[in-house]
Parts: sequence; C-alpha cells; structure tokens
Amino acid sequence: MSEAPPVRGRRFTVEKGLPVLWCVGAFFLVAVPVGGLVWRSLQIGDTGVLGLGNYSAALAEPGIIEAIFNSLWIGLATTAGALLIAVPFAFFVSRTDMPARKFFRSVAVLTFAAPGFIAAMGWILLLGPRNGLLNQYVLTPLGLPAFNIFGPQGIVLVLSFFLYPLIFLPVTDALDNMDSRLEEAAASLGAGRWHTLRRIVLPLILPPVFSGSLLVFISAFVIFGPVALLGGPVGFQTIPTAMLQLMSFPPRIEYAAVLALPVLVVLGGLLVLQRRLYGRRRYTTVGGKPGQQRRIQLGRWRWLAFLGGFAVIMISVVLPFGVLLLTSFRKAIGLPLSWDNLVLFDNYRALFDQPEIMLSFWNSLWISVVATVGSIVFAVLAAWLVSRARSRFTGVIQPAMLAPLAFPGAILGIAMIIAFSGQPFWIGGTVAIMLLAYLIRVVPQSFTYIHAGFAQLGGETEEAARSLGASWSETMRRVTVPLLRGPILSVAVLNFVLLFRELDISIFLYTGTNSVAPVVLYNLAAESRFQLMGALSVVVLAVNLGIVLLARRFLGVKLSH
Repeated sequence: MSEAPPVRGRRFTVEKGLPVLWCVGAFFLVAVPVGGLVWRSLQIGDTGVLGLGNYSAALAEPGIIEAIFNSLWIGLATTAGALLIAVPFAFFVSRTDMPARKFFRSVAVLTFAAPGFIAAMGWILLLGPRNGLLNQYVLTPLGLPAFNIFGPQGIVLVLSFFLYPLIFLPVTDALDNMDSRLEEAAASLGAGRWHTLRRIVLPLILPPVFSGSLLVFISAFVIFGPVALLGGPVGFQTIPTAMLQLMSFPPRIEYAAVLALPVLVVLGGLLVLQRRLYGRRRYTTVGGKPGQQRRIQLGRWRWLAFLGGFAVIMISVVLPFGVLLLTSFRKAIGLPLSWDNLVLFDNYRALFDQPEIMLSFWNSLWISVVATVGSIVFAVLAAWLVSRARSRFTGVIQPAMLAPLAFPGAILGIAMIIAFSGQPFWIGGTVAIMLLAYLIRVVPQSFTYIHAGFAQLGGETEEAARSLGASWSETMRRVTVPLLRGPILSVAVLNFVLLFRELDISIFLYTGTNSVAPVVLYNLAAESRFQLMGALSVVVLAVNLGIVLLARRFLGVKLSH
C-alpha cells in the first residue's frame, strides 16, 4: 500500500498534461490567426505604429463599399431563392406520397460532395452567352432570348440551387419527427388543410427554417468561387473577390485585414444566434415520443410534385455536372456538338500527362487526409476534456473549438498569411500553411460530432478499464475510441469531402509551389481550357462521390446534419 501513491501519480501524469497540450494547440489554431488579423489591421504600413488609419483608407478604396453592398444583397437574394426551393420540396418529400422521395433526399445529401465553383463551371458551359449548350440548342431554336449566366443573376441562380440543402435537410428532419396527430386534431376541429399548414406546421418548422436560412446567408455572403467565375467577367465583386484583388500586386494586406474583421464579428454573432435557436430542437417531438406520420395523399397531383422534385435535381446536380462530363469528351468547345467533336480518353490522357496537374491532385489527397486525421485527434482531446475531465479550461474549450466557424475561407486565408508567412514561422507559400489552414477549417465539425458522441457514452466502461489498471492512453485506444467509431467515421468522411474541394482558402494561400486540385480547376476555367477542366472536375467529383457512397453503403455514415 505504501507504493500506491507514486504509481497513481505516474499514471495520471499524462492526463495532467492534456489541458496544457490543448492550450498549445488552441493557441496556434485560433489565437495566432485572430491576433495576427487584428494586429495587422491596426498596423500603419511598415512603421510599427498602431492606429485606425487603415480602416478609413480601406473603405475609401474604389469598389470596396459596392463590394460590401453586393455581398449583402447576394446573401439575401440567395436565401430567398433557397427558401422557395427547399421548404416546399422538404414538405413533399417528408409528408406526402410523392414518388422517389428517398432518391430525392439522397441526392440532396450528395450535393455536399460537389463544390459550388464546379457547379458554376457547369453553368458557364450551359448558359454562357457564346457557346452555352442550352442557349445554342434549346433557347435560341425556340425563339427565346439567350440567358447570360455571367453577372449577379447567374450567381444567385447557382447559389440558390447549390445551397438549398442547408435548409432542406433540417426542415425535412423536423417534418419527419413531427407528430401528425396535431394536424389530425386541427382537422377534427374543422380546420382546413391550408389553415392547418399555416397555424400548425409552419410554426413548428420555423426554428430549422431560420437556422438553415442563416447558414445559407452566411455561405452566400462570403463564398468566393462562384462569384469570381460568374461575376469576374462583368466586373461584379463581393467581399471575398475584393480581398483577393487587395492581395494582388502591390499587396495591401492591411486593407484586406480591415475588410475581414467586421465580417468576422458579424458572422460570429450570427452563428452564435443560430446555435442558440437550433440547439433546442424542441420542435421535432411531442411529449418526448417519436412523431407518428400519416402521409398526405396527393392523388393525380403526385406526379406533378415528382416533376417539381425532378426539376430541382436536374438544375442542381444533373445539368451542371452532366455537362462537365460531356465536356471532358469533347475535342473543342467552339465546334458544334456532334460525334466528330467527341473523343474518348484524349482529355483524360492529357490531364494525366501534365505533372503539375497530377501533383496538385495528390497534394489535395494527402493534405485532406492528414488535416482530417489531425482535426479528429485534436477534437477527441478537447471533447474528452469537456466531457470527462475537471479542468479549469473546460469553460473555454467549446467556444474556442467552435470559433473557426466564423472564419470564411477568404478571411481564414488572409489570417494565415498574416500569422504564419513571416517570422517566426516562415511557412508562407508551402504546403505546410495549406495543411494548417485545412486543419483549422474542419476543427469545429470534428469537435461537434465527437463531443456529441461522448455525450451518448456513459463513463462507466472507461472507469472500469481504469480500475483494472489500464492507463489513460490504453483506455482511450482500446475502449473510448472504438466506442466513438460512428461519429469519428462520419466526421472523417465529411471533412475529407469538404477539404478535397476547398477553393476559398486555397486560392489565397496559393503561390505556384503549393498547388492543389481546386486551384488548378479554377485556373483552367479562367484560362478557358474547358476540356481539361471538365476532365479534372469529373475526377474530383468521382473521388468525393465515391467516398460518400462507399461510406454510406458499407460504414453506415450519415452526412445529413
């Protein structure tokens, strides 16, 4: 018994060091980028003098005020468009006998595997003013005016159909869990179908509608790729594209930092509001019991509803990504679409024959994998400290882990350049800075999934392992982590899919020596090398869709939340 205290002290040495380890990680992943952004926004030139002069100077730059206004109204218009698509679609999928409901739901989930800027590339090929296939072969022959996808109207169209799942999925979930006895009770009291929908159903789905709308607005407000591709040719700018212009020669990084900080504060506040509203989730059940469903019989209207759902899938997935597949087999864009203008593997062979493109592809693969693994390890540590430990840092861990949610890609890219490009780190222009930025990008969702997994696990099994002499690391490796297999696999797939397509961060950190596949795709589109762009798009989409489908089929992974 006399030797028990020393043994116990050695056993808990690792655990006592875990809060310190987390603090070191949080310092580099959160404090350094945010602190660097604030410091650079206040630093006047290279003098080291601090002040607010950069703020007035940045706002006086040509086009900055207009870019801020453009971001605002693009966000609002996209939110309105996504609502018009998502809410009726969710109702028909969840509460009616519309055909192919499971198919529509699955395709909406798979939309997350497809980057928005690739969808924009597809719509350029479909509705470009000169060679757009729909303009050439559908609208013009019918005597209709050609639609020009370039400009704000094209941006809103593409973003609405790309972002609608952010509203569709939570609203569908709410409708699935809503007890239809409420509607039956209203009907028994003489309420009509429209009255019941307005007074019963809509109020119960308002929380997910509002939550999803906030996410759509935030995403559209700060998205880079579709705006750059569809707005660039007509000089239309939003905040992220204006930031990239400020980073061009001569770089005015202090102005970009000034533009980033207010956006960071506003988005952070909106995300806090969203989590408070949506975190309650009281609208999903009645009396603590799962909802009992009675589907509405549409009769002869069910096939009209099916056509509406089919149109959403065609516009959001089939047309933009189908035309990229077709383009990957074309000889030339300017020639008519005919058998003579088709090839089989020539464009793919040309793709694989270019070392710089293949290098970027492999960079995207390994950086996405390593960043995914790193974020999960860090998230497991943080979730364990919150759920199992009694640490003085417990109260700040969760806010710190979720803080990167407020970093849009463009702002995170700017912050990384400021914080890590110069001394003492000197990793600017390397794959290391890309890897670190990717890791920061996915830390919040890793923590969210794994923390939820810990909440569902009782601590008894771990305590039993410790009482039998297992060390902390052995308990984590052989007990805790295996029990968290579901959340870990789910967030691993989600992280990889998000990172493998990541353009908004990559375009700001790209220097020519740290190329990744999304940047190459963007450059191919900007250079009008559409055949290679189509081939690489197909490869990227095949990897992401393959990962998602395999995970859903063999691992039971769900990405719907």
